[in-house]
Amino acid sequence: MAKSSVADWLPVILADFAGTPVADFDVRLIDFDPARPGDLAALIPDIQTWAIPSDPTAHRLLLKVAMKAPDWFPEGRVPTRLMTLDWPAGDPEELTVEIASTLQDHVMDELNTTWPEVAVDGRTVVLEPRLGPDGTPRWEGRGVEPCPFGRLADRLA
Repeated sequence: MAKSSVADWLPVILADFAGTPVADFDVRLIDFDPARPGDLAALIPDIQTWAIPSDPTAHRLLLKVAMKAPDWFPEGRVPTRLMTLDWPAGDPEELTVEIASTLQDHVMDELNTTWPEVAVDGRTVVLEPRLGPDGTPRWEGRGVEPCPFGRLADRLA
């Protein structure tokens, strides 16, 4: 399943997280252009309270992961993580694995347990996002047939 950009992969990744706490998160890619810093501030109103990429003059691809705020939470103060992706140096598949790993961490934090898990010969195996030998992103675990991104729901069913 060759994709030409990280943006092409994002819906595939998010399909694997359907039914998890991350499904309710605001997950998006932001093309941070230092010539237009207002674009980022418009997406994240409280941007001044936490770091913009280490080199604010560099063009960056950012991953925004924002939790759904509870009703009692102050407006405009949604818990948000902004992560700089290694772009343009990283290829889309490597960045896709990085994004899936980040989202997996969020799911495990929210559930307070490992995720995703499959049973193999009576033992539990936690799948991890990895690049396959052909460079395709997939879920892998010891003794488990690899599962391509976008098909995790079928594997967990």
